[in-house]
Amino acid sequence: NEYKSYLSVCMDKVAAYVRVRPLNSKEKEANLQKVVKCSQENKVSVGDKSYPVFGFSSDVSCDDIYKKHLKETVQQGLSRGINIGILLLGESKSGKSTTLGSNLSGNGIISLISDDVFSHINEHNYYVGVTYLAVHQDKIIDLLNPADKDIRVKNQGDLGDYMENASELNVTSTDDTLRLFHQGDKVRKILELERDIPSTKCHTVFMVSVEYKVAQGSVIRCNIHYYNISGLNHKADEQVKNSLSALETVISDLGSSAPTISGYNSSKLTQIMRSVLNKKSFIHVIGHLGPTSNSTDINTRTMEFLQKCDVISLTPTSSALNLPSVITSLRRRVTAARTAITAATNGNIPKEHVAELENSISALTSAKRMQWQERQMLSMRIEEERKHTLADKGILEWVTETQKRNRNADGKIVSLQRDKDNYVNEYKTQRKIVDDLKNELQTSINQHTKLAEVPNQNESILQDSLANIHKLRDQLKNGSEKLKDLKKNLKDVQDKLKVERTFGKETEEDIQGNFELSYLIRSDEYNHLKKDNEQFLEEEKDRLQMEAEQQIAEVKLSTSQGKVLTVDQMVHLQEDLANKTSQLSHLALHIQCLQAENEKLTENIEALQAAHKAESESQKMRNLLTFRQFKDFYEEAKSSADFKYQELINSCVQDCIFLSSKNSELLEENMTLKKKIKGSKN
Repeated sequence: NEYKSYLSVCMDKVAAYVRVRPLNSKEKEANLQKVVKCSQENKVSVGDKSYPVFGFSSDVSCDDIYKKHLKETVQQGLSRGINIGILLLGESKSGKSTTLGSNLSGNGIISLISDDVFSHINEHNYYVGVTYLAVHQDKIIDLLNPADKDIRVKNQGDLGDYMENASELNVTSTDDTLRLFHQGDKVRKILELERDIPSTKCHTVFMVSVEYKVAQGSVIRCNIHYYNISGLNHKADEQVKNSLSALETVISDLGSSAPTISGYNSSKLTQIMRSVLNKKSFIHVIGHLGPTSNSTDINTRTMEFLQKCDVISLTPTSSALNLPSVITSLRRRVTAARTAITAATNGNIPKEHVAELENSISALTSAKRMQWQERQMLSMRIEEERKHTLADKGILEWVTETQKRNRNADGKIVSLQRDKDNYVNEYKTQRKIVDDLKNELQTSINQHTKLAEVPNQNESILQDSLANIHKLRDQLKNGSEKLKDLKKNLKDVQDKLKVERTFGKETEEDIQGNFELSYLIRSDEYNHLKKDNEQFLEEEKDRLQMEAEQQIAEVKLSTSQGKVLTVDQMVHLQEDLANKTSQLSHLALHIQCLQAENEKLTENIEALQAAHKAESESQKMRNLLTFRQFKDFYEEAKSSADFKYQELINSCVQDCIFLSSKNSELLEENMTLKKKIKGSKN
């Protein structure tokens, strides 16, 4: 009843509640104690402070949280066409990604909500699209298709906000949704490595757009957005703090009246959130707390943010839109604007007619883009473009697998790879300079040759031409020397990369198959077997209890009939009772030992699985780097061939210069001889 009462309130206000993560291994080793407590009176205690907020302790599963707090909201949002925004905030590694569902077990809220979404719309014609974005340094990054595109949020009036240049991919199941979420997560992690972006400096937004047709062809629309908010840590940079400050301003405005356009536009994060983070949507804010005193400061800030959210009242409103009617109306506007322009006399076209035509055409284009067929075709084009983008980055195979990447694995290799890429770029630039000098030198030689062939040519002109040739030759020599130095530096970095990769290969085992999926399957089988055994034991317990009660009833019946046990019978029963009591005590101890062994084995298996997973992820990374190594070998061979070719060209150029110089000398000598012969004839 308490939860039902709370849920009824959550329909008209922001739902703010807390999830506390369990102690990690380091905290257990340090014997740190839990200072965050969740009471039955809907209070969360952080140290000495108490907050009137719902709280879930570390032993409460994500499934329980979803059923008690989110499920009804999702059902209402899908049925009524109301947008849903879910904000997750807290310190780094406080469990936000786990709540979303960062592993393959499918026990996060994304999986649970997706199951309900497809269950709800399965009997209808529907379209579901997903977009995954990251916000870093106030720049929006597409995690599904990480091409370098400028992603901007555009307001389309009644059509809502539009993410220009952002990828939206069509999905038809929970598995598709989770696959893209995990793949986007991998792209985020590799971008963090390559660009040296800590996770504390990056917000992420996972957007699910749901549309389905009901009776009379009308369409129900519901957007579900998941916001993983960073910035509460002390290590957060200014850009992240500014975006968080903008979010707090929007939240404060929601609590008082309504945020202004300028309030939303103060950061890229709040621009993205504008379409859902408003009074017309269902909003849930889940704070994630660390359990020890080390997290008290950040926990306090998280709770203060939740308190601001908890007082915001909402008026959830359907986001339904009759797209065919809108398109028809816009076409009429376009026709009317064109007619008005055509009817203008003497070429005096009013500016308002031109502006109306431009705005109508833009709105009509946006409306057409929202049609299912257009979105499905665009999704297929983006999927192909995405494959090429990931392949160009050398991460296609790794991203499209279902394993996660270890963020800290091969950090040194990535750093060396970055240095190598820089040297390759410098080498290409210097090679272009050398090529240009070579072409200029060849042109100068040809011009000098033509000048020398001209009769009675001015000697000073020839000398200047030769001086220019010698100057270009010196520049070409210096440029070639610099090119050699860059080549040497590039080779040194490549050698270091080879050493690191070889060392990595020597310290890793070759992993075959998808171990994590295999582990999850066997773990699921084990859980099913455990549940079956528990049910069997419960049934046996009930059966034995019934038999015992029947025997007691028979004893009472015999007593009521006046039957009296003899002394021998009483001694026999007492001996039998003592034996069974002894056996039961032994069985109880045996069961306790087996339970302890089972718990220890389970703990060891989980530890081994975690270690194996880390090794497997490292191996996956090395497979990716092997592909890059192949590319490096190809580039190295190509660079070597180009360098030899350049040396040959330089040698030929020098020979040409020498021959040209010799030819000039012979021409001068020939001219001298001609003059002498001419003089002797005279």
